[in-house]
Amino acid sequence: MRTDTLDFPAGEAPAASQPTAPATPAGLREWIVASLRPEYPALLLILLLSVVAVLAGLAQPYLTKALIDAGILARDRDTIVLVGGSMAALAFASLGVGFACRRVHVAVSARVLHRMREDLFAHVLTLRPAFFSRMRQGDLLTRLEGDLGEVQRFAVDALLSAVSSSLTLIGTVIVLSAMNAKLALLLAVLIVINSLALTWIRPRIEVLSKRAREAGVDMSSFLVERVGRVRCVQTHLAEDQELDRLKGYHGVLRQRLIDAQLFGYLGGAIPNLVLSLAVIGIFVFGALAMLGGEALTLGTLVAFATYVQRASAPVHSLMGIYMQWQRVKVGLERVDALRTIDGASHAPGTQTFRNGDIVIHGLAHRYADAPLGLFEGFDCHIGQGNKVWLRGPSGVGKSSLIDMLHRQLEPQAGTLCIAGRDIRSVALKSYREHVVLVAQTPELFSCSLLDNIRYGRPSATDAELQAVIDASGVARFASRLSDGLDTLIGTGGSLLSGGERQRVALARALLMAPDVLILDEGTSSFDEALEAETLAAVDRLLPRATRIVVSHRALDERDFDQIIDIRRSGA
Repeated sequence: MRTDTLDFPAGEAPAASQPTAPATPAGLREWIVASLRPEYPALLLILLLSVVAVLAGLAQPYLTKALIDAGILARDRDTIVLVGGSMAALAFASLGVGFACRRVHVAVSARVLHRMREDLFAHVLTLRPAFFSRMRQGDLLTRLEGDLGEVQRFAVDALLSAVSSSLTLIGTVIVLSAMNAKLALLLAVLIVINSLALTWIRPRIEVLSKRAREAGVDMSSFLVERVGRVRCVQTHLAEDQELDRLKGYHGVLRQRLIDAQLFGYLGGAIPNLVLSLAVIGIFVFGALAMLGGEALTLGTLVAFATYVQRASAPVHSLMGIYMQWQRVKVGLERVDALRTIDGASHAPGTQTFRNGDIVIHGLAHRYADAPLGLFEGFDCHIGQGNKVWLRGPSGVGKSSLIDMLHRQLEPQAGTLCIAGRDIRSVALKSYREHVVLVAQTPELFSCSLLDNIRYGRPSATDAELQAVIDASGVARFASRLSDGLDTLIGTGGSLLSGGERQRVALARALLMAPDVLILDEGTSSFDEALEAETLAAVDRLLPRATRIVVSHRALDERDFDQIIDIRRSGA
């Protein structure tokens, strides 16, 4: 057995070497376009169906004019039947086209949303632990669900709606101009007035939408955190205190929603007012023109008014799209901020290794704003297959060293090699197949005991599974559970004790058959006898693996091939 004492001076760390830079994510526009690109054929089909639906809608008022002038006023029964039948057939055709368009549209919209969320989720899974310690869970979930949903709905639903609405509005203006230029001019004047009013409202809607979204995120983050720590709330009799806090969040959110909704109401009510005035103006000025002898028919007047009323739908839609864009801009900023956070470096190399010989040379690291560096010129050699006890007082950097070994943290200087290869030259996924960590606080899922054990290696055989269940001690308590290994263990393994959760995490790690196994206080909930027994079982199961044990307990030094004492200078 060899004992190494490593003293880390409290001076400045050496100049940092540059780790492999992660790939820069595509720009936001390129990312959205890439998500839409596989749907181009379906989007083209939706566009064609929308054009057909617009043409059908524009034909209805014109047929109404023919029904009145050539049928009803002319007392022509055949024309009445023919035009009426045509209008009914057109209505059924519009129904069929609308149904087909909606069917394709829903499928496209869902696929785009899921593609974007999968890509963003894959990026989130590469982010380092420091990110999750800073980011509120509720905020993160809001970005993955609410914000991304807004982006998707705008990218597909709103843009296609804008195309349809614009075609309808353009077609309506063309038809109205052909029917009567003077009445079309009246409508144009009212639309200009409408645009000026909306120009004043729009910036306020944007600001209020952002403030309301921020208040909603604050409330969601509060609920996620407090519900996840309900035992702490109950232990400290803080139920009333937390309820008062929620009421405070609700008060702020309620006021901001009211402000946003009031301006949103004005944004929708003003187009309504303009269109109502347009219809009134058409009938008044049209009737006066008819009395003055102009060549206007009753059918033309009714058709004109119908077209104007039909124009209200696309105007409303376009205004709604603008208001949605204000919300989407907020979501875009939040989603893009998440996308552009640097994740763990995924080296393109395909190198791998089957050797747990570890060489550390010149390692240096210091956390931001920390007065002292953890490491300065740290050198260490851990032989292949050695069982190592890594020990030292709290805060000296043991967990940071483990994070570097597991590539959760990049050293600022120096090299860390396994089997003669710099660990940054090995593809991250391949690397973590061979270097496995068991942390003090196990991370379990709300599925069955068996699924949690198989999580890192679902393809393991029954014999391999049984071996790790025996070695980790899971077999001791699994037989007492209602459904054995198929028992659902609750959120985070809440139905198991602390020691049982650690046994499950150990079994999961052992099943991956790593070349380097790191136990960072991974057996701290065991009593001393059980810990020694379990470590011996691990030795028998993985005799060729390099095993690194971090423990504050007074273990038997004779059980280890190497002991590394980490201390600061002067300690």
